[in-house]
Amino acid sequence: MKKYLEDDIVAISTPLGHSGIGVVRLSGPNVISLLKKVFIPFKKKDIEKVPSHTLHYGKIVDGERVIDEVMVAILRAPKTYTKEDMVEIYAHGSPLILREIVTLFQKLGARLADRGEFTKRAFLNGRIDLLQAEGVLDLIYARSNKVLDFALKKLEGDFSKRLKTLKDKIERVRIFLEAVLDFPEDVSDLEKEKWKDMIREISQDVKYLIEKSEKGEWLRGGYKIILVGRPNVGKSSLFNALMREERVIVSPYPGTTRDYIEGELILSGFIVKLYDTAGLREPKDEIEALGIEKTKELIHQANLIFFLIDNSEGVLLEDIRLYEQIKSINNKIVLVINKMDLPSKINEKEIREKFRDVMGILHISTYTKEGLDKLEDFILSSIEKEELEDVIFLNIHHQTLLKSTYELLTESLEILNWSFGGYDIIAENLYEAEKLIGNILGEETSIDIVDKIFENFCVGK
Repeated sequence: MKKYLEDDIVAISTPLGHSGIGVVRLSGPNVISLLKKVFIPFKKKDIEKVPSHTLHYGKIVDGERVIDEVMVAILRAPKTYTKEDMVEIYAHGSPLILREIVTLFQKLGARLADRGEFTKRAFLNGRIDLLQAEGVLDLIYARSNKVLDFALKKLEGDFSKRLKTLKDKIERVRIFLEAVLDFPEDVSDLEKEKWKDMIREISQDVKYLIEKSEKGEWLRGGYKIILVGRPNVGKSSLFNALMREERVIVSPYPGTTRDYIEGELILSGFIVKLYDTAGLREPKDEIEALGIEKTKELIHQANLIFFLIDNSEGVLLEDIRLYEQIKSINNKIVLVINKMDLPSKINEKEIREKFRDVMGILHISTYTKEGLDKLEDFILSSIEKEELEDVIFLNIHHQTLLKSTYELLTESLEILNWSFGGYDIIAENLYEAEKLIGNILGEETSIDIVDKIFENFCVGK
């Protein structure tokens, strides 16, 4: 690992493509002296002696040949992104020029950086913890303002501080327990109750974080809304209306959608994933059967289900059968009565009796666009009810570690209910819980896990 941090790295930091400015980034112990060999400032100066965090105008040369006129930032350790000496070169945004500059530094001994290696060095040098490093990735790939807000909080270390506080609390209880391991008979009921209260409080905090990380999953990936109903009730028309483009062929013939169609829209900063599904009915062939099975999987995963019925046909037995089938998979159902522009065969009293468990009833016309604004408002209000103020983003591995921590704490509470003893098991559980939280923070994480996380970064970050 030490050898890994002793070399100099170089990479293009901006996306390749023609632009006004492109950035080449370097980090390592010798990067400023390497720069001196190829950079000629227009104002005479020794680039190795200039102050940190200063900009310099000049040209990058390869022998007698000028590659480009550039601005160069000199950034000296430890107050840099990687905590190492860094150089950033702001050149014209030609891919050819940027590659030439990188090749020039490679000839001087710099190594082409791995994916995410600048951020990886920031982590390995102690500037940020592993969660903050992941926050950088969340920031880069944020697709909505809300995701951007929470990614910034993660990068700033808000969640890391909470985990460190929890780890300290667990350690405190463990130290109390270890102090009585040799004399368990001296432990009073009052002391046991005190330990119970402390562990219960910690486990509730961990459970809360697990719930918030699960909400973070769909906030980052999208709030899933599934359009379901018997064939030809207007699912594809509603999909197209919400997407504001014709993504799905609308046909008067039932069963036109054989698979599901996926779309994504942004509503008030939230990512919404919309799915137009195959009509649920007895399949006529194997292809349609596969589409219907996929629909059932999506229903199970949905945050919200829009169950459509046809105002012009009324409530049919097939509607009731489908509703009961869907409700048995996921009960987050909103009844959407479509085709309000046509003569109605709907009995409102019958609707409220047969669909009494739905979260709401909406009336729309995908033809005239009547009621679509209220439907979008309903989506937003449903998202806002999810209590998103404390949402956190964790990868699957870290979610698993957090759940394992909760299981250890729950088991410790159960042991404390024994009439006597078990303190050594609890102390061991608490020690393991501390280690798990330390792993999330990157304190005791294997280099293989670290490498896997940074593989998701782009080169140059």
